[in-house]
Amino acid sequence: MTTPSATAPTGTGQDTGRQPPYCRVDTHVHPRLRVYSAGNFGEVAPERLSPMSWSLVGRPMELGTRRFIGRVLGRPRWTTGSTYVFTGYLGLRPYHNLTAYCHVAEEVVLTEPRDVTEAYFEGVQPPPPSDVERVRGWRKVMVGPRMLTELLRLRTRNATLEQRVFAFEQEVRDAAAAGIDWRLGEFVARGKRLLEIAWEVHITCTSGAVAAEVVRRKVTGKLVPDAESVAGWLREPAELPWTRLYGLGGMREGPADFLDKIFYEVADQHLPWVEYAVRPVAKPMAGSGGPADVSPREALIGMRSALRGRAVDASVLFLGDMMSVREQSKSLAMRLLHVHRTLARELARARGVAHADWPYLSMDELSGPDLPGPAEVERRRESCAEALGLDMPDYLDLRPGAAPDAVPRRRPTGVSPGVFEGVAIGVEDMPTEDGVVLVCESADANIMPILPFVGAVVTARGSQYSHVAILCREMGVPAVVSHPLASDITPGRRVRVNGDTGEVRILD
Repeated sequence: MTTPSATAPTGTGQDTGRQPPYCRVDTHVHPRLRVYSAGNFGEVAPERLSPMSWSLVGRPMELGTRRFIGRVLGRPRWTTGSTYVFTGYLGLRPYHNLTAYCHVAEEVVLTEPRDVTEAYFEGVQPPPPSDVERVRGWRKVMVGPRMLTELLRLRTRNATLEQRVFAFEQEVRDAAAAGIDWRLGEFVARGKRLLEIAWEVHITCTSGAVAAEVVRRKVTGKLVPDAESVAGWLREPAELPWTRLYGLGGMREGPADFLDKIFYEVADQHLPWVEYAVRPVAKPMAGSGGPADVSPREALIGMRSALRGRAVDASVLFLGDMMSVREQSKSLAMRLLHVHRTLARELARARGVAHADWPYLSMDELSGPDLPGPAEVERRRESCAEALGLDMPDYLDLRPGAAPDAVPRRRPTGVSPGVFEGVAIGVEDMPTEDGVVLVCESADANIMPILPFVGAVVTARGSQYSHVAILCREMGVPAVVSHPLASDITPGRRVRVNGDTGEVRILD
C-alpha cells in the first residue's frame, strides 16, 4: 500500500482523469469501488482528522480489514494493490468504502448489502453491485466456514490483545518517566502492530455482527411469532467494557486515562484539529439505573419450549457476544491511540520536529529514515487549511456520471426498546434529575457516565449497531437514532420517545 496520495476527486462524480486535489495528504479513490459513506465514522469520529491521526486509524484499519477479508474470501485480487480498498480519507474526513463492504456482503452466504447499510450506514440505499471479481468454486464453498472460524476466535484473540495492550501501556509510561528516547523505535514498531490487530479484531466483530443479526432474524422468525416486533429486546449485548473502565476513572495513570481525551484525534491540543475534536461528555458519576434483573429477552425465551428456547437463546447470545467484543476491541484501539499521544510527541522531540508540525506527518514518516522537509510540511499545512474550508458530505458517489448531489435519506430507527417521556437536555448539559431525554447529533461511549440518569436518547445520526445504540441496550435506555427531530428539539422541551417504533414526539 502506498502512502496517502496528493490528489482526490472533486465530489462531482465526474471522472476527469486529473482531478483537483482536496488536500496533499488525501488518499486515492478506488478506481472501481467508488461510493463512500462517513457511516459509523461520521457518528463518533471528529469531522476531520489530522494526517497523523489518519495514519493511526485509517491505515491500520485498512490493513486489518484486508487481512480479515483475505482469510475469509481467499485473498481475491480486488483487495490488493496500492489504493486503499476499505477506507478513504477525502478532504481530511474519514470514510468507509461503502461499495467494498456491500460487495463483501454479496459474497457471504445469507447476507445481503442491505444488511450492511441497515447495521452501520444509517439505512442508506446500497450502491449498485460492483463489477469486481466474484468468489467462485471451492473458495465460495469455504467462505461460510472461514467466517465462522474467524468469529469463534474473536474472544480469545481480544483477551490476548488486552493483556498485550496493558503491558504496552505500562512500559511506555515507565519509560517516559525514566527516559524514553532509547526505546522509541521499539515502542513505535510494537504500537503499529498492536493497532493493526486491534482494528482487525474490531472490523471482524463489526462484520460478524451483521452475519449474527441475519442468523438471529432467521432463527427467531421461524420460532417466535411476530419476532420483529420485539427485535429490540433480542439485540441485548453481553457485558460491555465501558462501565468497568469508567469505574477505574479515579485511578491515576491507569487503563481508563484515555476516557478524558478525544477518542480518535491524537493532535487534540493543536489548532486546527482541536476545533474538530469530539470532547468527552462528562466525568464519571455514580447513579442508579441499568437493565432489569430479568430482561424481556430472557422472559421471552423462557416462554418457548425447551428446544425452541435454546435455539433462540443461542442466536441471540451469538449476536450479543459480537457486540460485546466489538466494544471491547474499540476500547483497546482507543487506549492504543492514547499511548501514541505520548509516542508522537516524544518522537517529534527526539527527531527535532517542531511541536506544531508533527500533526502534519504520518507515524511512518515520523519514525522513518527521511523526514519531510519544512517546505513540504508548510505546503501540507496550507493544503489542510484549504481543505478544512470545504463542506464535505456524508455520502460520496464518485462513479462517472453519478448525480453530483446524491443525498441518501436517513430513516428514524428505534434501536433500544421502551417508551419514555421527559424533558430534553443537550449533550453539553449535566442532568439535574433522573429521567431526562438526551438529544444530540451523535454519541459515543463518552456518554456512559450520564446514562444512569437518562430516561431515553434521541440522536440525529446512527444505526442499529452504532456504539450509542449498543450502550443504550446494555443500560436498558430507550433510544431512537437517525431522527430529523433531533436537530429541532431544544433543551427544556418535553419529549416522548418510543424506542420500539422509532417515533419521537415534541409534547410542548
